[in-house]
Formats: sequence, structure tokens, C-alpha cells
Amino acid sequence: MSWTLQSRSESFKIKYGKLADAVFNTANPVLMQVKKNEKFTGKQYIENNPMGFSGSVGSRVLPKSNSAQYENAVLHSKKCYATLEVEREAFKASASDDGAFFSFMKEPTKKALESFMRNWSRQFFGDGSGILGRGDNAAANITGAGTSGSPYVITFATANWNEANFEEKDFVQIVTGITDLTGGVTDIGAGGAAEGGDTETNLLEIVEVVPSSRQIKVVGTSAVLAAKVGADGLNSNEAVVMQRSYMGDLTGLRKVSTLSAMFDAATLVGAAKLYDVSLQRRWKMHVKDAAAAALTKPLLNEMALAVEKKVGKTINIIVPSYEQFQKLLDLSEDQKRYTVCMPSSKEYQKAVYGFKAVEYMTTTGPVPVIPDRMVKPDEIFFLNKDYIEFYLRPGGAEWAEDDGTVFLRTSGDSYEARYAMYGECLIVPAFHAHLKNLAV
Repeated sequence: MSWTLQSRSESFKIKYGKLADAVFNTANPVLMQVKKNEKFTGKQYIENNPMGFSGSVGSRVLPKSNSAQYENAVLHSKKCYATLEVEREAFKASASDDGAFFSFMKEPTKKALESFMRNWSRQFFGDGSGILGRGDNAAANITGAGTSGSPYVITFATANWNEANFEEKDFVQIVTGITDLTGGVTDIGAGGAAEGGDTETNLLEIVEVVPSSRQIKVVGTSAVLAAKVGADGLNSNEAVVMQRSYMGDLTGLRKVSTLSAMFDAATLVGAAKLYDVSLQRRWKMHVKDAAAAALTKPLLNEMALAVEKKVGKTINIIVPSYEQFQKLLDLSEDQKRYTVCMPSSKEYQKAVYGFKAVEYMTTTGPVPVIPDRMVKPDEIFFLNKDYIEFYLRPGGAEWAEDDGTVFLRTSGDSYEARYAMYGECLIVPAFHAHLKNLAV
């Protein structure tokens, strides 16, 4: 079969469209539990949310009626991408038949899709800012020169470190001037500026992640890092962010938790809102600071019951870090059992999935426990998956082919395939809880 771009594009869509669907719906055991729809059309999507019971009740005398209270949650679409670059010469080298082409494309395509899911999971557990790691005014000085032989070395404090946020070969940027919830800025991590903006000028490649010392090593051009070499580390208003993604992530659990905790502590500034709804008793997550206490079964029960007490619905999934998962396994060996996790969409329940979760018996009944690497070592999320939903543009996550081909010519001698998803994640706050600052 002679090679043509059109024939390779058609073959790619047939072969790797199915792979993309499989990865999208089963790659992450937590995300595959969450509902997904493709009804997000128009500039924004509005979802009505009741903030209490409707009507009125009473005894002895017919009660006076009152109107129900509703708040409109407004969703603004975000953009999520993965790209795959292939040299034209490599296309030619695999042009003999489809088998050679698929053999050549299989591994890079699979890894690109897995990286997309990894980044999607990071956003789901994130705060919407795109920040991977933030300074603290006390971190070790920056070292290095930003070259392959002497990369910049950035050190993070324990509280600001999550190994899963960093991967070798990722491109990142430095953000400065973060003001967060001060001066009228109403989003977590907002108010700053990414060095180089949306250009490629100041993109830094992560060449090594060193978990033992909470360090990353990066190569590239950065006037900010160069000025700090031997003199300073990242300050609390500075951070490392995923390349050209600053303040562009989906709304994640950590954003809901942080705003809820600030509401409880009465430290919200200005008009801080979540989905354009003001934080209030029935529009916030239950957040508990464990203050470095060890994980116990009463603590688990307390978190589960706190949600049920407030909204009358029980949690139905527990998501700990792997560190807390190990501790949880040791709590009640006699009450631990295993279950098979299936995706929420019935369309993907025909296959047999081998992933095993642990069911933990709380006072509200058995609840599956699924650890996730994106959860920080000292925390656990208690979720009701029925009140989390991804609202996606029609088509969901898919290979971009609007130009008639999956493979788009770049400025060089290469082609690029783009995997894209547009939408937002709606997390109704009151049905979830967050236990943080546990002993590790």
C-alpha cells in the first residue's frame, strides 16, 4: 500500500480512536467513576442548584408557603490538550504497510494519551491555577545555570511538594507576583504573570525529579531563576506552573477545599466565588485539618458522617494518597474486602476490568477506597461521585481532525497530532469532604 497522508490519517483514526476511548474511560480508576456528558454548548453552561428544601412545612395550622432558593452555577469552558509530533522521515520509513505504521506509532501514541490522562487527573485534584509547586520564602537557594550540563535546581518545602505533579520531559514556566485572594483577586494562585507569557521563550524542560530532596532540575532560559542563583529560592508569590497553562486548568477538588476552608475561617477576601456562586453553608465542602494527627477509624467515620449529616447523602468513594492508603489498610483487617471498579458510563461496562479497589466499612456502609498518586501524602478526599460531573463540548476528548487530517504539518519537517478536550468539571461542594494535614 503506497503511503499517503490521507490514508495514514484514516488508519490512525480507526486504530487509535478506539485506544483513545479506552484510555479516556479506564486509565484512572477514580476519574472513570465520574459522570461525563457532552452537552456543553454555547459560551457558558448554567446549572441550577437548590440550596435547601422547597415549599414550607408545619403542624396544627396550614403553613405559609415560601419559595425555594436556587443558585446558578456558571461553567466556563477550559481547554485540555496533548500533542504528538512525528518526523516526516519516520513516516516514510514506516510507509511499506499499515502494520509497519501501527508498530511505529503504537508506543508514542499510547504514552501521549496516558500523559493526557495524567494531566487531567492532576487538574481534577488541583486548584485550577496550573501551579505544580509553589515557593515558601524559605526554600534553598536556586543553583545551576539552566544548561544541560548544569540545570537549574529548584527545591520545594515539604508542604508545597507533590512528586506526582512533576515528570521528566514536561515543559514548565516560572510564575511571579501571585496575589491570590487579595486586592480583588478571587482565585487560588491568581494575580501573577508567567515568565514569557504564551510564547516558548521561557519554557523550561524538566530533566530530573529528585523526590528524596524535593527538587526538580530544569533546562532553559529564565531571568527569574538566573537572578536567584546562589542568593534566593522561590518565594511564596512565585511558583512553577505547567507550560502556558497558568490559570487555565479545570476546577479541581483542591480549589473547592481551599475556598471552603477559608469561608469557615472567615478569611475570604472580596467576592470570592465558586462557579460564580458565593460560598455559603450549603455551597462549601466539609474540610478538617487533622493537625498532624494519625489516621484512625473514628476520624474516617467522622468525615463520612459529617457529609451525611449536612446533606442527607452518604459519600460513596474514598480517595486517599498512597501513604494514607497504606495506613488505612492496617486499621481494620477484618473489615477489609476487595471489589471491582467499573466506569460510571454503561457504554464502557461491557469489558472486564482488572483493577481492584478496597471496600472499607464505615458506619454508613461499605465504601470503595481508591488511592490516587495526585493526592498529597497527608490527605484523603471523601466524595460522592453522583455530585461530580464533567461537562464537555460535543465529541468529548478526541483527536482533532477538523482540517481533514489528524496529522498537521508543523513549521519544521514534522507532523503533529493533537488530542483535545474542552469543558469544565462541576463539583457540587456540600456532598464532599477533605481531611488534610494527617501524620505521614
